[in-house]
Amino acid sequence: MRPIFPCARFGPLIAALLCLGLSGCGPKDPLDAKIDAADSVSFNMWRSHAAGRLTSQQLGDLDHAIQGIRFRVMSVGQTTGSEEIEAATLKIVDGRSVREVLRTGLGWSLQLAEAERAVLEDSLRKNAQMTTRPGDTASANYLSDLHERQVARLEAATEEVARIRASLAAAGLPTHPAGSMPRSP
Repeated sequence: MRPIFPCARFGPLIAALLCLGLSGCGPKDPLDAKIDAADSVSFNMWRSHAAGRLTSQQLGDLDHAIQGIRFRVMSVGQTTGSEEIEAATLKIVDGRSVREVLRTGLGWSLQLAEAERAVLEDSLRKNAQMTTRPGDTASANYLSDLHERQVARLEAATEEVARIRASLAAAGLPTHPAGSMPRSP
């Protein structure tokens, strides 16, 4: 008996070749994928599609990097209002690879975390030299409480620096980019 469609026996072969051909379209490393962020809708569609290619850790790192870019845009102060800040953030992200966005955003976040850590270390050093008058328990208690809060904040800042460096290393990026930090938007 002959098949109704003469090409039916080649169907699996054609499907396999089509899948093989399509798998070669696009970057091998998902971190090399270009981000479409022409506007919020484009970015949200790109991000939902990227969820299938990036690991949950990479998506989390990307979100953290974009937040770092957003903070940088706000700190420069050239834009005001959430819509303008979002548009400026998307402009920085649009057309760049995930790896580039990680480098920029996490790099700026690392700068902030390291600066916070340095300020806290300096404050702890200076506050350790403070003394109170004999019998002034209120001031002594305040200094003790301040010291505990600063130590906790320093530990959190140190953990944040370590986490950002681990994320940069996982993306194959330098973990101490002090001399090569990205420039302001």
